[in-house]
Amino acid sequence: MENFIPTFMFVVFPFISLSFDFILFSKINKRVLTWRELLFAFLLRFPIAGLILVLIKLTQVNIFVYFDYPLYMVIISFLFLRPLPKSLLIFYGLFPPTLYIIFNNAFSFFILPIFGLNEDLLEKRIWNIIVNAIVVFICLMFLRWLRYDFSRYKTQPLDVNSIKLFYLTNWLMVLYHIVFGILNFMDFEKNVSTIIYRELIVIIYLIFFMGLINQMDRRLREQVQEQLSFQKDLQLKGMENYNKQIEGLYKDIRSFRHDYINLLTTLRLGIESEDINQVKSIYSSVLKDSDLDFKNHKYDLGRLVNINNPALKSLLATKFIQATEKHFLVTIDVPEVIEPQKMDLIDFVTVVSILCDNAIEAKPQEISIAFFSSANKQLFIVENTIKEERMDISRLYDYGVSTKGKGRGIGLYNVMKIIERYPNVSLKTSAQNYCFSQVLEIYQ
Repeated sequence: MENFIPTFMFVVFPFISLSFDFILFSKINKRVLTWRELLFAFLLRFPIAGLILVLIKLTQVNIFVYFDYPLYMVIISFLFLRPLPKSLLIFYGLFPPTLYIIFNNAFSFFILPIFGLNEDLLEKRIWNIIVNAIVVFICLMFLRWLRYDFSRYKTQPLDVNSIKLFYLTNWLMVLYHIVFGILNFMDFEKNVSTIIYRELIVIIYLIFFMGLINQMDRRLREQVQEQLSFQKDLQLKGMENYNKQIEGLYKDIRSFRHDYINLLTTLRLGIESEDINQVKSIYSSVLKDSDLDFKNHKYDLGRLVNINNPALKSLLATKFIQATEKHFLVTIDVPEVIEPQKMDLIDFVTVVSILCDNAIEAKPQEISIAFFSSANKQLFIVENTIKEERMDISRLYDYGVSTKGKGRGIGLYNVMKIIERYPNVSLKTSAQNYCFSQVLEIYQ
């Protein structure tokens, strides 16, 4: 039993420690790793550790061990968050260990001494695990308290100011790990006391780094607010266009009604006078093909009345008008009163907007849009004709991949990143029989 506990801790401790790392990693980027991915990530720790040992043996310098943790997390980010931009991958890789190490050092330097404890306590595995758990909990509470949500950068386009902030933050995090690694190396390997410098750096970085990420979060919120304002303006403009189109359809029907009353009066007189030639003439010249006017797909716009949500209604009206102005044949089918459920409205509208835009940009002959309920789910379907009988869609949702040319495949990638946040939502894509189809399923 005496030998079992140390052996057990030796085997379990690395797994527990990595679990804390992945909890923080997933919290920041909202990418929950599967058990298979966790196992792969855990096994990856060994070759990276082996690489560090080789570097130490070749250089006879033990400093590389102090850069092992951030290097490992950056590799994890590149493996599991591809194909995001490199600056974003580096941020998601470095931010968790930087946040953790800053709070861990602050806890070790300033909190433990209050209870008469010091850094040497962390050399004991059980205390190391306890302190790790406490620090990770503090990090999670810190993020929750300030409501930081950097996962939106995965779907939010980066403007120039955001890119500059990312570069600055990444370089500062790299500098922190380099400086702190060197100071740790001097203290623990060369017996040169650097505790004062390390404490000073923790204080400076805690203030400066927190201010920087607060600026990043503020910029993100501003971008989201700008997007909301843009969506609101677009909605108002869409409703205005929708109302104009409905008014035009109403005038068509009123004119048709007026003409039909006159025609029916003439037809009645022909019947009363038993003038069969007059009856045939009226039928052949006017009534025979009059139903074709109402088969025009512009009257499908009236079916949007069944959508019980102004934002979605105005969006679809706008897309309908855009497509018809390009002389595409558009049909809309909303058979019953319906409104989006089980998804945030801005996410649902964003997904629908991207799917409709892609259908329009494909320059098809026909576009078909449908929104209805079936059993325990809602279905939103966008279909458009394509020139090929079938298409390869295996990489369609990768970052930057598009059927419309280089650099135009960000929209569908964003769609999948939005859907990943909803376990009850799926998107089925098919491209065959000259038809490209996207079916958004929202389970209730």
